[in-house]
Amino acid sequence: MAHPRLLWAGVALLTVAVGLAQFGGGASFERNPNGKALIETYEIIQEQYLKPIGPEKADELLQGGISGVVGALDDPFTSYSPPRNAHIREEDVRGEFFGIGVQISPANPDGTGAKIVNVFRGGPAFGAGIKTGDVIVEVDGEDITELPLFDIVSKIRGPKDTKVTIGVQRKGVSAVLRFEIVRRKIEIVSVSKAMLPNDVGYVAIETFLNVKVIEQLRQAVADLKRQGATRLILDLRDNGGGLLDQGCQVADAFLKRGVIVYTRDRRSTRAYCEASPRTIWQGEMVVLVNGSSASASEIVAGALQDEGRAQVVGEQTFGKGVGQNVFTLANGGELTLVTFEWLTPKKRSIHEQGITPDVKVRDNRFPTPLAFEGLGAEPGAEVTLSTGGKTYTTTADEEGKFSFSEELPPRELSDVQGEAKVDVQNDAILKKALELLGAR
Repeated sequence: MAHPRLLWAGVALLTVAVGLAQFGGGASFERNPNGKALIETYEIIQEQYLKPIGPEKADELLQGGISGVVGALDDPFTSYSPPRNAHIREEDVRGEFFGIGVQISPANPDGTGAKIVNVFRGGPAFGAGIKTGDVIVEVDGEDITELPLFDIVSKIRGPKDTKVTIGVQRKGVSAVLRFEIVRRKIEIVSVSKAMLPNDVGYVAIETFLNVKVIEQLRQAVADLKRQGATRLILDLRDNGGGLLDQGCQVADAFLKRGVIVYTRDRRSTRAYCEASPRTIWQGEMVVLVNGSSASASEIVAGALQDEGRAQVVGEQTFGKGVGQNVFTLANGGELTLVTFEWLTPKKRSIHEQGITPDVKVRDNRFPTPLAFEGLGAEPGAEVTLSTGGKTYTTTADEEGKFSFSEELPPRELSDVQGEAKVDVQNDAILKKALELLGAR
């Protein structure tokens, strides 16, 4: 099974059958005491555990073993995805799936639950009456409030033209609202555009994690040219990376020559991709980054910076300079394994360092919410904190503990895919980019 080369996520997805034949430096898994102990543990549980172990529970035990092996590497970019999660990621890479047309994020601090942060205009959910801010509490009658986000996504997505019933809680409404929605084809649009003052075109890439990014970029830039754009801003803020090939193609779209990125593994360093003479934009441009710009975003920013093609403006980037191979396992799950690091055209390693902007500007779009906690208060007592002319109040629990976290208004998103929503007046990084382009 062939897959695109990943970077986010890393590099080529390879199909492998994982067995117990070899373990560490060619030694037999069964001859390694720990390997033998792992097998013995599973067999003892199967035979001796108080409650019978059925096939489903046995699968959970084995997948727990895989997760344990991977977790013992203590590498934040190496992971195991069970079959269902792997399927969702495969859909994301293709850039399309059958669903309801909403963007969701976890509703709870532990990553569980689902809150709708955007409803795309013209999609099935929009037509049914679901609104931004709704909290999903049911899918087809099942309580999903404590499920991981990936599990909720897998329940909402499904075959074309099938129905799914979504139950939501809406602010100001006590009853659960239920909507029966027919799943339709949803295209993941990762590139959005806008025309800014003084003929400046603006294009933002949200992620590189699907194969349609480069085509969407070409279309966006072509549209901006038709609208009279003579200078360009490429916004890579909050873009955590994705497909390495898409990062290469995006950088290539603005460069005429030279290496775009090198890869270095255990054995060698080599040029992974190089620019071709043909570009989609030859005019002046600026690249925007922040602390959440990572991986493929850093490849693009680093290449354009090293080649002197564009000034990079914003914050120090995240510093994710390693790539992974994603191996498809025998059970349909995927092992995402760090196997190489990447270097900029000048062979700069940015892992755990990031790309330093040519012009540093703090990203002021998302203020830090105020939070406080403590203990020792009278149970049930009100605890107040006054600062900056505002007073914040919370109530101590039965043990005298208290905590408060300020709820900030949600980020305003465009509900039209492909159309960017920007704030020229209050976005400090964007304002600086316009100044550098001579377009105050």
